[in-house]
Amino acid sequence: MKRKTGRDLIESIINLLLALNLAAAFLLTVPSIVKDYGGLLETFVDISIMVFICEIAIRVWLCRRGGRFYYFFRSDGSWHYWNCFDFIVTFLAAITLISGLGSIVGARMLRMLRLLSAMRLFSRHRRMQLVSEAIIKSIPAIVGTGIYFTMLYSIYAIAGTNLYSHLDPKHFGNVGRTFLFLFQLMTLDDWSEVMYPIMDKDPWAWAYFFSFVLVASYILLNLIVGIIIDSLQQVRMSRELEARSSGLNLEIEQMKRQLVEFQVALEKWEEKSKADKGLDKEPDSPPPAQSHKSRKTSKERKSGKSGKCKR
Repeated sequence: MKRKTGRDLIESIINLLLALNLAAAFLLTVPSIVKDYGGLLETFVDISIMVFICEIAIRVWLCRRGGRFYYFFRSDGSWHYWNCFDFIVTFLAAITLISGLGSIVGARMLRMLRLLSAMRLFSRHRRMQLVSEAIIKSIPAIVGTGIYFTMLYSIYAIAGTNLYSHLDPKHFGNVGRTFLFLFQLMTLDDWSEVMYPIMDKDPWAWAYFFSFVLVASYILLNLIVGIIIDSLQQVRMSRELEARSSGLNLEIEQMKRQLVEFQVALEKWEEKSKADKGLDKEPDSPPPAQSHKSRKTSKERKSGKSGKCKR
């Protein structure tokens, strides 16, 4: 079982405060609870916002390099988007602590700004980050699909206004009302109650309703869902590749350190072996030289022997 560190404990406390802050904002919408415990809940929200300010300040301080604090937002040529998100949300929530601000922006806007601090829950968990990044990355494709949606809506709104404004002025009286009804038709909300009275006067009206439901509800909406799912898979794959690359980098660094240690040990072994070979190859000590007196006696012996032979 993995043991929790002090950092994990602080993260758990901040997550709990964010969840309780969201619960307090929910309770502040109930009149009976506000009447009895409104002041206590407001105080708790203010204290939690001050805790969030201290937490962000500590994180910014720990990320500094050489006295520069912008490394909390950007480092190594890349932006830390979730850090920027946390800072902006906390800053907007901290503005609500300024006395007299409620009379300027209104109590309702003040509560909305305080509610922003609960949005930090999106940046606290990996799964929420994946979903948020997938939605953000799918925005360009969704914008393209939205342009197609707008063209389709415009065509059907103009056609519906021209065909059925005299039959149902409530839903097709002008282009704006037709747009609103087409959105209701896309969500399949009580659209049959509008179609059948029109079909009593125009039997072919079903083709207008069925074609729009088929294209808008079953094709385009599923297309948007597919775009988001594809973006989610891409984000997940990129996260996995980053995790693998970081793991490989750690393994490479370990292998480099082991290689350096092996080279140092090899050099020491070579030096030791050379020293041992040098001792083995040293020449033996020469034999002691004969003294001059011993050489002289040997010559005399030889000369004596030769004289005897001559006689």
